[in-house]
This record gives sequence, structure tokens and C-alpha cells, in this order.
Amino acid sequence: MIGEVTIKVCGITRAADAAVMLASGADFLGVNVWPGSPRHVAAERRPSLLREIPAAARVAVMVNPTADEVRGLFAEGFAIVQAHFDPQVATCDLPRIAAIAGPDRLWLAPKLADGAPFPAELLNFSKTFLHDAHSRQAFGGTGKTGDWKRFQSLQTSHPSQVWILAGGLGPANVSDAYQTGARFLDLNSGIELAPGLKSAEKMAAVSEALLKTRQS
Repeated sequence: MIGEVTIKVCGITRAADAAVMLASGADFLGVNVWPGSPRHVAAERRPSLLREIPAAARVAVMVNPTADEVRGLFAEGFAIVQAHFDPQVATCDLPRIAAIAGPDRLWLAPKLADGAPFPAELLNFSKTFLHDAHSRQAFGGTGKTGDWKRFQSLQTSHPSQVWILAGGLGPANVSDAYQTGARFLDLNSGIELAPGLKSAEKMAAVSEALLKTRQS
């Protein structure tokens, strides 16, 4: 945690980066297990990486996971599954996945086009939702900033849920993100030197910016 802001760093691919991000204030570390991600960590590499991450901080990031895949990820030692999916395409069996994970261990990241209504039925499956920038081609990790006004509206309308703000966050804009009321931030490309290669200097700059904003 940095100040009063919970931090998740996504796209961890190296044990050294995991250690640095945790020491810099990260509460959760996301490991991309979806093969389509440029930050994908293959199954044979994950055990050694997970050994360097506290059990409660391990987040598996997956696109359209099946129930069997979710069971397998928990068996690997992940504490949480973050599921990216398109609500308009019935490829993610949310009821079964939610029954396996429970609302605390399943974070949902629905892919919503600009202006599309938030599917209220999703609130039945999880306590935590990630709001990211929309992209037709990708499921997160684009480096683009999302619709912060929409994030504010969702957080205000559904205060019982935890809302994570993602999308192009880094040293230059985390102070502005904080001003939206976001108290849970997901960092990825904004603190990288290249996909999957995290920067200790950029993470330190994020920490400095958030602490200054809180004190002002």
C-alpha cells in the first residue's frame, strides 16, 4: 500500500521485479497466464516465480477462463483469478467460475465499449471489479487511459464493491487518478521499460506522486 492506496502491479514476469515491486508498496502482483499476452508467463515458469510472491498477493490474469482453468490456477497456488471477458460473447462461464472461486477470490474485468451499460448482473459474482481502457483488439495492457468519469460513476453507484482503476497509469497521472476517488490502482505499462520489464525508478516516482498528493 502507498499511503491509503492499494496497489496491484500487473504483468510480472521476473522474480527480481516481483521483489522490487513488493518492496515499493505493491499489495498484489498480477501474472499473465493467458498465452495471448505479451507478458505471458508459461506454466513451466510459474512455480519458480510464485515462490517469490507472498501467497495472498498472487493474482492470475486470464482471458475467458473456463471452470477447469480456474481450478487449475488455484491449485498452482494463485490466491485470486482476475478474469477478463467480453460480456457480449458467451465464452466465460461466470456462474460456475464464481461458484468455484467465491466472490472474494474472483476479480472481474468486463470488456465494455465506450457508452455500453455496465451489466448489473455481474455484481452477483464478485466483490471486486477492474475498470480498464476499452480496446477492440486487446484485453488490458494497452497503456491507454480509460474513462475515469465512468469509473467514478460506477464506484459511486455500487459502493459495496471494490473498484480497481487501470489503464495507462504511471508517474505522470497517478495523482489525477487519485483525485477521481480511486483508492485501488492497477499499474502495468506505465511503470515498464518494455513489456514485462518493470522499472524500479518509475515505481518510486509513482509512490512519490501519490504521497505528495495525499499530503497536499
